[in-house]
Amino acid sequence: MGYLGTPIDTNNTFQSLQGKRFSGNGSATDFTLDVAPTSTFDIEVFVENVRQDPNSAYTLSGTTLAFAAAPGAGTNNIYVVHQAKAVATIDIPYQNTNLGPVVTIGRASAEDTKIVFDGNAQDYHIGLDDSTDDLVIGKGSALGTTANIVIDENGHVTKPLQPAFLAKAGTQNNLAVGAYVDIIYSTEIFDNNADYNTGNYTFTAPVTGRYHLSFSLNLAAVDAVGMNYVWFQLDTSNRDYRLDIMHSNLADADLALHGFKGTVIADMDASDTAKIQFYQDGGTAQADVDGNSFFSGYLLG
Repeated sequence: MGYLGTPIDTNNTFQSLQGKRFSGNGSATDFTLDVAPTSTFDIEVFVENVRQDPNSAYTLSGTTLAFAAAPGAGTNNIYVVHQAKAVATIDIPYQNTNLGPVVTIGRASAEDTKIVFDGNAQDYHIGLDDSTDDLVIGKGSALGTTANIVIDENGHVTKPLQPAFLAKAGTQNNLAVGAYVDIIYSTEIFDNNADYNTGNYTFTAPVTGRYHLSFSLNLAAVDAVGMNYVWFQLDTSNRDYRLDIMHSNLADADLALHGFKGTVIADMDASDTAKIQFYQDGGTAQADVDGNSFFSGYLLG
């Protein structure tokens, strides 16, 4: 069956009647239209105010209107009126009476197929990207520009713009004692949504949600005998999470290398920040940060 309801006009070409005027010179037979009709019956053609027979007086090839005989000379003595028409159809075959109607969009050809949601301030689309054979949900009306969710033919689901980052620590020597020291994760490995700042080693939540945040920190030359304790915390706008603590009675000599790690699911509001901090109580400021330390996070939802 053919299209149902009001014909879909993706180009706004034939929502209202349009016209085009030409001036004949007595010899020219071909004239160029602004849009390409599909049939001679989709337009009305007049020469000297006399309507021409669509069966014999002219033919169409794309946007070229070709008269069987050259119209006479005159200023704007030829005019064409486009009639509204359907530019797409949706077939609804009944493949199985137990399954009900099936809506098929597309023609099994090498082309993108999509549904566009035309919003007031922002458009969105759901479509099949034929170049990659991926089902895409994205922003805007064009496939292949801003993809928010991508499902490939094997069922893998990716979210290219989902907030996620991984940063690697730089070298810090002789971490201060008796004060909170920000750990310098200064090298980005990746940052999907540009939410991590290597200048202040801080992640900023782009939206309110739950975030999975974790860190690893390797320290050399820790004063395990002279200090009372050291701890590490994830400092966020809403609260601090003390993630790992070491007391002096756990070691009988300074530690050449010791690793710490922690993970938390943090509730964060939009624009809240998160960073990793070190605190040492007592002892000598001699602990050094090893570069093989990482800080990472991503939005759970």
